[in-house]
Amino acid sequence: MPGPTERRYVILAEGWFADRHAKTSHGLLAYGRDEVVAVIDSTLAERTALEVMSGLRRDAPIVGTLREALRYSPTSILVGLAPAGGRLPEEWMETLREAAGAGLEIVSGLHQRLGSELPEANVWDVREPPEGLPLFSGEGFAVEPKVALTVGTNSAIGKMTAALEVELAARERGVAAEFVATGQTGIVIAGWGTSIDAVVSDFAAGAAEKLVLQAARAKPSPALILVEGQGSLAHPAYSGVTTALLHGSCPDCLILCADASDEEVFTGVPRPDVAHIARLYEEVAALVKPAPVVAVSVNTKGLDESAAKKLLESITTETGLPAADPVRYPATPILDAIIRSPKTRATGH
Repeated sequence: MPGPTERRYVILAEGWFADRHAKTSHGLLAYGRDEVVAVIDSTLAERTALEVMSGLRRDAPIVGTLREALRYSPTSILVGLAPAGGRLPEEWMETLREAAGAGLEIVSGLHQRLGSELPEANVWDVREPPEGLPLFSGEGFAVEPKVALTVGTNSAIGKMTAALEVELAARERGVAAEFVATGQTGIVIAGWGTSIDAVVSDFAAGAAEKLVLQAARAKPSPALILVEGQGSLAHPAYSGVTTALLHGSCPDCLILCADASDEEVFTGVPRPDVAHIARLYEEVAALVKPAPVVAVSVNTKGLDESAAKKLLESITTETGLPAADPVRYPATPILDAIIRSPKTRATGH
């Protein structure tokens, strides 16, 4: 596991900071281990991050230009949005060129690789997978810490958030825990990881296994490894990366992530029943290594207090599992369920 690199971030989110699609910006402010010294969004200038997004854990001034942001002595500039179509507008590219000229590292989680487009800059393309990734080897079966993986009824449902909230709860209790980042926002937050969706498919399970092995070697030695899930078995576009993580990370248990929505997962693909997909995840995992679903993390955003509690109670009744919204309420029911669950052995061992 690589050592920490201390960064002082300015976030580039021009015109988009208050939008839910700026989740990398929001994730860094809510959970990041590096300092955020400013946000660039001229439409919100002279306000602060917490004034605009009250649910974030940390504050930062919002400024209108890079020149203003440089007064706060940043070391890095984060591209805080993945735009529709996958390419940054030219005005954003010009800002990044100016930032490179000022000596800032450019950090980007886009599929668009900025390293090749800004050859004069120091660029961390977060989605660029490391070289020499192995095939799955089975070493993950012997990992000593307990491994928990977040899975979902759909994509973009809070798997990263659930893992990070449980990590925080574990650390507050004195349980040494490591978060394993498998997507661009998680990698920016943690400062390390591999974007599994950018790995050649044959090596995706091996990449997941390697991440868990790295986390197991962290100091102090962790008792718990929390792997960020991706996609969903129910989503035809992303089920491949979901399965690679489900087998490659060799989890001992699963946290199922759900929400209040009944919208289709994909056109013509209905949202799965929570209890049904929980069983499916267990069955697919057990082909390699048993991993029971031990709790349900529920995103109740948009519901009032009464409706949120009613939803949690109904999911517990339906599944027989503890259900909690770890953002709205304590994550302890999920953490307790993970701690109670035993280590498991690979199928056939």
